[in-house]
Amino acid sequence: MAIKKFLTSVADVYGYDNSDNLLFVAKTLLDSSIEVSLGSAPVRGGRGNQLLYTYYHTAEMKFNLTEAQWNLELVGATVGATYEQGKYYVEESLPVTASSGSVTETPLAFTGTTLYGWATSPLGITQRVTFSSGSVPSFSVTGEETSGNWCVRYYTANVSSGKSIIIKASMIPQVVKLVMETQLNSADVTTNKIGIVQIIIPRAQLSGAFTISMKADNVSNTPLTGTALAYTPTAAADADACLVDSYYATITEIIDATNWYDNLLSLSVSGGDFDLATGASKTLVIYAVPYTGASFKVANSYLDFSSDDETSASVVLHTGVVTGIASGSATITAQVTSASTIEGSVTVTVV
Repeated sequence: MAIKKFLTSVADVYGYDNSDNLLFVAKTLLDSSIEVSLGSAPVRGGRGNQLLYTYYHTAEMKFNLTEAQWNLELVGATVGATYEQGKYYVEESLPVTASSGSVTETPLAFTGTTLYGWATSPLGITQRVTFSSGSVPSFSVTGEETSGNWCVRYYTANVSSGKSIIIKASMIPQVVKLVMETQLNSADVTTNKIGIVQIIIPRAQLSGAFTISMKADNVSNTPLTGTALAYTPTAAADADACLVDSYYATITEIIDATNWYDNLLSLSVSGGDFDLATGASKTLVIYAVPYTGASFKVANSYLDFSSDDETSASVVLHTGVVTGIASGSATITAQVTSASTIEGSVTVTVV
C-alpha cells in the first residue's frame, strides 16, 4: 500500500556562484515558496470557431524566500555586491589629558582627505576634532573641559570586526544556483519523517529588490526574490545530443533508508523492438516501472546489459550501446546491477 506523503514547513536554502563556491546559507526561513506559471493561446478555426489546439508558451518560475535572521551574504547576492574590509563608524571611551588624546584604530576620511571625528566631553558637550596621521592618531579638544574620559566617534576600517557591501546605483543582481531542501513526512510510518525533497535551480536570477524594515516592536527579516533562468545541460554520454532540452529546476524525492530499485516491478526499453543496420549502433533508453507511482528514466550505468546472440548484435555492459554485427536477431536484456531479478528485454533485428 502506498503511503501518504506530506511536504512540511519551509526549506533550507543554499546559494552557490558559477564556480560552485558557497555564497550563503539560509536555515531560519519564514517563507520559501515557488510559483510556476505558463501562458497559453488557443488556436481556433472552422465553423463555430472550434478549439483546434492550445499553444503553450512563456513558462516562468519565480521564487520567494524570507530569512528570519539578518543575512548580509543573502543581501549581497541580491544586489550583486562583493565583500570588502568593513568600514564603519566606531565609538571609543578614551582618556583626555591636557586637551589631547589618541584613538586605537586608524581614522579614515569619508570624503576628502581631512580625518574628522566627534568627541563628547564628560558633561555631554560634543565638538568636531581633527586627527593627526601616523601610527598613533591623536586629537585635541578645546573649551573648558580638557581632561577626563571622552566618547570619541570616528570612521575607520577593521577586517576582523566588519564586512561591507556596496549597493551600487547601477547594480546588477547575481545569477546563482539555489538548492532548496525540506522535510517529507508521513503519518503512515512510526518515524514520521520519511525523507526529503530537494529542489535545485541551476540558474536563478535574483531580483535586486529587498526591504530592511526596522520597527520598535519587530525583528527585521531578509527577503530574497527572483526568477529561474533556463538552464541547458551538457548532453550526457548516453543521450541524443540533438534532444537535450533546457529546464528551470529539478525536484527530487529522497526516501530514507531505501534503494532506488526497492519498489520496482520491472524495466522497460523505450520504443520496444527495433531494427538495426549491420555496423550501426543505438543506445538503449531504459525506464523503471514501479509497483506504485510513475515510471522514471534510469541511467544505464546502474544496469547490466547482455545479448543472447553476440554474433548478430552486441551490447556494452554498462552503457546499453547495441551494435549490429550480422544479419539475424538477438534479445538484449537489461538488469539492475544490484538487483538482477529486476529486468526487461527487447528484440533487435539486424538487417
